[in-house]
Amino acid sequence: MNPENKKYEYVILLVFFFAIASSLSINIHSLQKNFLFSDESTYFMMTESIGYDGDIEYTKKDLIRYYREFPSGPLGLFLKKGKAGKIFFAKSSAYPLFAAPFVRIFGANGFFVFHSVLLMLLLFMGYSYYSLANSKSLSLAFILTFLFASIAIVYFLWMTPDFFNLFLAFSALFLWLFKHNQKDPIETDGPKNKIQTFLLSDFSDYAACVLIGIAVFSKPPNIALLGPIVLFSLLKKRYIKALIMVLVFLFVSGIFWGGNALITGDWNYQGGERKSFYGEEGYPLAKENLTFDSTRGYEMTTKDYTKKHMYPPRVFIVNIFYYFFGRYAGITWYFFPAFLALIVFFFRRKRLFNWLVLAALFGEMLIWIILMPDNYAGGGGALANRYFLNIYPFFFFLPALKHDSKEIGVNWVFASLFIGQILISPLQHSHYPATHVKKFPIKLLPIEMTLINNFPTNTNPYAHRQPMGIKDTFIYFLDDNFLPRTGSAEEKNGFYTRGPHKSEMVLKTFYPIKEITFVLKNNPRFSNKITVWFAGETKNITLTKTQQGTLTFVPKKVFKMNKWIHLYKLSIKAQKGSIPYFEREEAKERRYLGVFFEIEVTKGKVPE
Repeated sequence: MNPENKKYEYVILLVFFFAIASSLSINIHSLQKNFLFSDESTYFMMTESIGYDGDIEYTKKDLIRYYREFPSGPLGLFLKKGKAGKIFFAKSSAYPLFAAPFVRIFGANGFFVFHSVLLMLLLFMGYSYYSLANSKSLSLAFILTFLFASIAIVYFLWMTPDFFNLFLAFSALFLWLFKHNQKDPIETDGPKNKIQTFLLSDFSDYAACVLIGIAVFSKPPNIALLGPIVLFSLLKKRYIKALIMVLVFLFVSGIFWGGNALITGDWNYQGGERKSFYGEEGYPLAKENLTFDSTRGYEMTTKDYTKKHMYPPRVFIVNIFYYFFGRYAGITWYFFPAFLALIVFFFRRKRLFNWLVLAALFGEMLIWIILMPDNYAGGGGALANRYFLNIYPFFFFLPALKHDSKEIGVNWVFASLFIGQILISPLQHSHYPATHVKKFPIKLLPIEMTLINNFPTNTNPYAHRQPMGIKDTFIYFLDDNFLPRTGSAEEKNGFYTRGPHKSEMVLKTFYPIKEITFVLKNNPRFSNKITVWFAGETKNITLTKTQQGTLTFVPKKVFKMNKWIHLYKLSIKAQKGSIPYFEREEAKERRYLGVFFEIEVTKGKVPE
């Protein structure tokens, strides 16, 4: 430690102490409600397999060990059939490989011990980088704000590679850029210590390429990290250095991809016969008669992926807008330090490497949007855009080094407005990622229509893809202002809204709608005004007690994913609500009724 900087470095160590002490004492099983889902369950089991068995093969022993921790079973377990008929975990082994020693020593809490070490290193790197041109206090405040005034810190609590990927990207960029921001990097007397000597040498660039090789194996779109580092050397006419960096990257990345091929028989851990298992009929190998083929699973292979995800160009264009400003995953609201850094970039002095960082970050964004146009945010169970953690570090290094303390205040104001409730209870919102999107101000933001199958609200099975009694016609509820069906014949093809609250929905059809009629039935209230918003038009009708009425629309606005998938925004609201149980002696209905609605549709023709 530099004696002059001790008080700031002690703050970092204090944060680390708090993180690691919490990690060791946290009751994971209770906080996780005794179950893990999808990626978390797979990475948890995979890490234990590496830590205890030294392999990534799925066996009955792995399943038993998991059940000892989480009795509900690994919901959404990703497996694939490999060589010699063996079954392997169908995820990247990069994160489990590095987390495994910590899990072996500290058990399940080892995941968070590992993340605590990563957090400490991130804080030291960010603090050191900004200290090159700012005060020590401001530098520390910036890196703390970057991590804690965004959703990024929430993924510290996820047993998935997201926080690890953020660390890899951040570290690679730090190793590359530290030397280029030194005031006098070529002084003959040299730096004062070995760390500075390393950071100012070409070896730091080679180390960055090692980390990029790992990052690309973890998430292939991270290849964008390599571009600016190599291109910078080429533009500086250091061709040998650029070649060495590419070779280092290929060697490290090749070890991981080649190792996966050697062990499993397939270089692609997401290709081949890959399935996701939820335990409806048990899990493969749990019993002698349960095999990979005989156990019910859902195909999740990347084979023919591009063909299945071909959409018109307009889908990709609108996704760029959604990427920044969408309700569920827009980086402006959930990673405001990134958005502010982008604005600041254009008003500050820029050097060659700043422009290269800008090109790389937009390049990786486009990779995600193009490769995963209907799932670029990481799935319906994700909180905001978890894949953005791979790109987020670019924004820390994007603007010029000199900063203003006012930026910190602006970042925290936005964090308070949009993600304050998440930061207060991160685990609660991790389990229920749609909680915050149903309230002001997030509910006012535009809906990412392209992510219809991955809305966070889809984690509620009563709100997701509800049939409406017409073939290829489904409703997706975006809030809690509806009443789940009771199973009665009356509610077979329709729903009640909840009291006088506006229920927001998306209607999904696999055909164009020529005309749609809403059949509305009032609750026991007299003179109840019912309002329906559909596809850009609003209509009202006033109904008396339990009266039925209709409203008909010709759609004015439709979002077409392709020639089959048509999406329509829809809201319904009753002016008055009623709980019949308290209003009539004979009534048994205790729900807070708004208006009951069904739909009748005149279908248009699907173009050839």
